Amino acid sequence: MIHVADARKYYGRSRGIHQVTLDVKEGEIFGFVGPNGSGKTTLIRILLGLLELQDGHAYIMDKEVKLGSHLINQDIGYMPSESYFFNEMKVSGVLDFFQVMRKVNPEYLKLLIENLDIDLTKKFGALSFGNKKKIGIVVALMHQPKLLILDEPTSGLDPLIQSRFLDLLLEAKKNGTTILLSSHVLSEIEKVCDRVALIKEGVILFTKSMEDIRKDEHKRLMVTPNYQNLVLEGLSYINDFNGSSHYTYHGDVNLLINYLGKYKFKDVVLRNIGLEELFAVYYIKEDLS
Repeated sequence: MIHVADARKYYGRSRGIHQVTLDVKEGEIFGFVGPNGSGKTTLIRILLGLLELQDGHAYIMDKEVKLGSHLINQDIGYMPSESYFFNEMKVSGVLDFFQVMRKVNPEYLKLLIENLDIDLTKKFGALSFGNKKKIGIVVALMHQPKLLILDEPTSGLDPLIQSRFLDLLLEAKKNGTTILLSSHVLSEIEKVCDRVALIKEGVILFTKSMEDIRKDEHKRLMVTPNYQNLVLEGLSYINDFNGSSHYTYHGDVNLLINYLGKYKFKDVVLRNIGLEELFAVYYIKEDLS
């Protein structure tokens, strides 16, 4: 569905993206993760024909993306990180405006409005940031496009609406929609994505399936009192904090438990590392390399 090869974009001397290669398969939800300024929005704007590549190629549905390639965008639903429409227009008018340009199933539109708890009577400019985001979601999804490109779609939404939105994405996937989801909320990535790419300073660090990430799952070990000299394959010391020593562990948990049995600790905590912590560990390794 999306193929990007050796893509490069600089703003003068400032790096946007550098030699990015990325493939999003048809019918998958693909997570795109990275800190602010890492190049996520730059790549998204290139895919939408809003920015021009300096080197490399980008294709959507086997068509090469060029600056202003609006014909491809007819099959895309896009939601930017912030939604701007017509401040003096009622929400109902905003949605009517986009229905004129797109083929929309009224029943599906009604479903979106009900699930996202949208008030059609208020003026768009009077809405809170979160409620404006909900209108952006509806506009992106309402025509049931072949491809959804979503840039930080849930920032500002309350937890209930976030959950309903993710359910809508999973339902869209069942119906054949491909989704590129850029998000800082890694719990969302864990819940709905098939694969994920991690980008830093304009460079893709890795692309992995969520299944492989879970198989490669690390654990966090905390022992009290402090003890920095535990030595076991797969066990790495991090730091001391509040009277405890912290480690990461990757390996057979039974070997670790047997090893720790040789020591007398006041307390031992062993837990799984979430995606956020795992990516943080990867960033640290990159900084040290």
